[in-house]
Amino acid sequence: MSFIQNNQFNSYTPDQKNVLELEKKYFGILYEVFSQQSFKNELKAIMEDINKNWARIHTIWGKENVIDLPVERLVNFRIYRDKLLRNRIQSVYPSVISSDTAFVTEDAVVNIDSKTISFRGNADDWKRQSVGCNQISFNNKLNFTSLTKGQVPITSLLQPYHNSKPVLSFFLSMLYYSDKKKEIDFWYTKSENIKFSCVPHNVISNLFNYNIVDGVKSYNPSNSPSPKGTWAVRITHESLKNRYDSCGKYWEGFKSWTI
Repeated sequence: MSFIQNNQFNSYTPDQKNVLELEKKYFGILYEVFSQQSFKNELKAIMEDINKNWARIHTIWGKENVIDLPVERLVNFRIYRDKLLRNRIQSVYPSVISSDTAFVTEDAVVNIDSKTISFRGNADDWKRQSVGCNQISFNNKLNFTSLTKGQVPITSLLQPYHNSKPVLSFFLSMLYYSDKKKEIDFWYTKSENIKFSCVPHNVISNLFNYNIVDGVKSYNPSNSPSPKGTWAVRITHESLKNRYDSCGKYWEGFKSWTI
């Protein structure tokens, strides 16, 4: 069972307090960017454009998910254009170990991974937050125990700091449906279909008892009976939602809404 953040703020170190405030700050800014109606309209426009040439696009790419690349482009466009962030960004984050979008501000490095999840193909990824080993720095010391693999260490490769600035991890996920018979893709409409979350930074791992990973999505090596680590893991939304700032004040590190 994953752990919810300790809110005993009197025991926080200065570095922890700094990270707690920065995660809260950039979550708020990014949520405001992604929850705007203009961003929703742009996501709808992506689907409309794909469906104009559905058969050709799917035939050329030969894969179910043809939405991932245009969504990644949109996220980058919106991040670098929006007035809430435009004047804050100083440079791109140069590391190849990072998320799809990564940039440097005056006080942090912000990583944002955009995920497009198929209701038909991998709906399980929607129930919990899936994260890659290159996208988080959280130190999950508790090995994950699998009935088939035994105890497996959780791999986190994202560097906690860059030029003394903490490297933060955010995830924007969208749920879609691909109807092959009708040759149409659309944002899944029977529930909330977009969510945004923050995975805690390495320096505050102990505030979560070093334990937020709830399952393994893929192992490294994938087919080994005794893998040396993980490529991707899953985290419950509850662990990410219940957060506290440097003064012990509650805030939510997970939100969901409808496109």
